[in-house]
Formats: sequence, C-alpha cells, structure tokens
Amino acid sequence: MPTGGSSEHSQYSGHGRDSALAGGMAAIAVMGPADHGSTLEMIPNAQRVDPCTLPPPDPFLQQFHPRLRAFRFTIVQQPIRARMCGSSDKDWRPLSPPTVIKLELFDIDGNRVIENSFMQHLVVHTTLWNESKEEELTVVELPHNTNSKRISAAAKSRKRGVTHFGQLKHEPGLEIENNLLGDYSATSMIVDDETGQRGCFFVFPNLSIRLEGRYKLRFTLIKLPEMQQPALMAPKCVASAFSDAFDVYSIKTFPGMIESTALSRALAQQGLKIPIRNTQDN
Repeated sequence: MPTGGSSEHSQYSGHGRDSALAGGMAAIAVMGPADHGSTLEMIPNAQRVDPCTLPPPDPFLQQFHPRLRAFRFTIVQQPIRARMCGSSDKDWRPLSPPTVIKLELFDIDGNRVIENSFMQHLVVHTTLWNESKEEELTVVELPHNTNSKRISAAAKSRKRGVTHFGQLKHEPGLEIENNLLGDYSATSMIVDDETGQRGCFFVFPNLSIRLEGRYKLRFTLIKLPEMQQPALMAPKCVASAFSDAFDVYSIKTFPGMIESTALSRALAQQGLKIPIRNTQDN
C-alpha cells in the first residue's frame, strides 16, 4: 500500500532563507531566551541519528529547550489521486490517501525527542499549485456558463490562479471559484504510526479539488505566537515542502479510491477523523 515516499518532501531552513533540499534538517537563526522549564521526552526504540550529520544547534529551538538541535519536516504519506468534487459543499471527494506530514525533533546527541511546548504551538497550512509549482491554484478565475452550474471542459483548461485579487482586472464572463476545498490547516498530533513509534503528525483528511487536472500541494509549517513569550508574538513560517504531483479525475475517468494505508488505519484507530475504505477482507 502506498505511503507516499518522495524525493521532494522535506525542507531545510537557515539564517532566514528557505531552500528545498530533500531529506534535510531545519535550522532557524532566531535568538531568544532559553526556556529551561520544559522537558524532553525521548521516543522509545527510535533510531538515533549521527550528530555529525545534523546542522549546528539551532538557537530558535533552544528557546524551548537548551538541548534541542534540529528538526525535519517530511511528507510521509503523499496524495495520489481524487475525483473532482461538485459545486455543492456536500459533494466533497477527498484526496486519496489523505496527506500526512511528520515533524521530527532531534536533541544535541541525535536522539529523536518530543518537546510539547514547541510542538503544541505549530500548525501546517496548505495551498494548491500546478505541477510545475509556478502558479497557485487554490482559488481560480475561469470562464463560466451563466446558463449552467456545470463548468465545461474547455473552461477547465483555461483556469488561471488568483493570488492577488487587487491586481487582476475582472473580465466579463469570468468568475472566481474556490478550487481547493476542505480544511486548509492542521494542528499537531502526538500519536503512534503504523509501527507503534511515537511522533508528531499533521493530517489533512478532507481536502477536495473542484477542477480536474494535475497538481501539487504546498505545506507550510507555522509557529504560532505565545502569550508568555513577547519575543515570539508574531507567527513565523518555519519550513515548507511540496507534495508529489497527483491527478484529479473527472467522474467518468476516476479509477477509484486508493486502499486505506496502514498509516491511515493506525491514525484512525487513535481517534483521528480519517476516511477509511472498507474492503471485503477486513
């Protein structure tokens, strides 16, 4: 069953600059007072990473615990396909399988750890892009047939992204449509994966797309402000990663949902609201 490994699923950050280097650790150069009151929970049976392969200790992370060193932001389950959803809010057709992102924290010795005061203030936000990552298509402007609620195939091929509403002159016969539907943001969840290993995950179970085509999702990790730390009051974009390309099919060409993965089932058994496809042998 596919879990969606990718060569383009992780992101390094350092010294205020973002770069997309696959499989890398993240380091953010932001100074601040260290919080020595927090505790680190070492993940049992987790493989230790050679500290020599990690970047230097991250001052941003050390605001939460002096032994934190780096993190890794990885899409561990990639979306593969979906059926285009209808114009009704009730006709949502979620991407299959649901996207799952994992955040791994490392201490100065390379141990995988959990630090709740940092992880509980994280969210991941998603946007929709074309396959080349050159145009955002979360919201689109496209020709619309005023005599029908159905958008023609010709109109779908002429869709264009709308990212700066004030800079686009509205043309007659064009309407703005939400192309990406569902919950755009996910909060952190400390749960076990399909192997029973503890970790911090972000899950997107109900993303749907209105127009057929080939797309990628961009996921941005954001650190939310904390009232007790004035120096950290502004939300901060910490890292981002693009998913693999996936297809959204018309009703007639859709080959069907992907069988639920072991990871999806493990997360659903822990109370996460993930659609699970029942098969005859289950």
